Amino acid sequence: MKMKKGLITLLIVALMIALVGCNSNETTEKEEGQGENTSKRTLTVGTSADFPPFETIDTKGEIVGFDIDLVKEIGKELDAEIVLENTEFSGLVAAVQTGKIDLAISGMSVDKERAKKVNFSDPYYEAYQTLVVKSDSEGIKNMDELTGKIVGSQLGTTSDDVIMTFEGVEVKKYNKATDAIQDLKNGRINAVIIEDSIASEFVAKNTELKIVTPEGLNTETVPFAMALPKDSDDLLKEVNEALQSIKESGKYDELLSKWNLVKFEK
Repeated sequence: MKMKKGLITLLIVALMIALVGCNSNETTEKEEGQGENTSKRTLTVGTSADFPPFETIDTKGEIVGFDIDLVKEIGKELDAEIVLENTEFSGLVAAVQTGKIDLAISGMSVDKERAKKVNFSDPYYEAYQTLVVKSDSEGIKNMDELTGKIVGSQLGTTSDDVIMTFEGVEVKKYNKATDAIQDLKNGRINAVIIEDSIASEFVAKNTELKIVTPEGLNTETVPFAMALPKDSDDLLKEVNEALQSIKESGKYDELLSKWNLVKFEK
């Protein structure tokens, strides 16, 4: 009888040890599994997808362009997933300031007013101002010829700031550059002021339009850069280092060629 009780006791002890071992293995496996499923870092990037070839929406409804490819390459460098947020250009700086997005890339030029609100990355492209007009319109040789005429500009852009300095020009502001171009084609306005590379893209797709650069229009190049929050020094450093790495690897030149852009030399 005592032997049976002893045997039963031994079996109970062995069973308890086995259960403890199983629980230990399960815990280890869960911890390992959790390590494998660790979420990838995410960067929310704002853009205004109406500025081809920098950002636009393709026939599949996806946001594409030079800026988009560039920021995705930066994401690879930082081992981060890029989540795109399409919004109106005039709201991008505020979105960066309030933390709605981590950074903005949208053919945004660096200027003093924006620099008071956000930090800018190192420049990644340079552009200058041009006018898009209808092909059958008389050539505009100087800005004085625009007196009394209606010029469309995109709200919140450097182009908008530039055209506002010319007295006698009636400026019609748009949330999207594509809307301004459409009004030009329909004869509602006389011209659209826009950066050269973007103007070239619109003209390439609309044969009834042409580009002019009148005397007196400021043709000084302006740098494009990414906008980040004022308190994001670490991210700013990472983005600049990633941008430099992309340039050194030759990937930057590949993207320029893909989107028919001229190389930016600092």
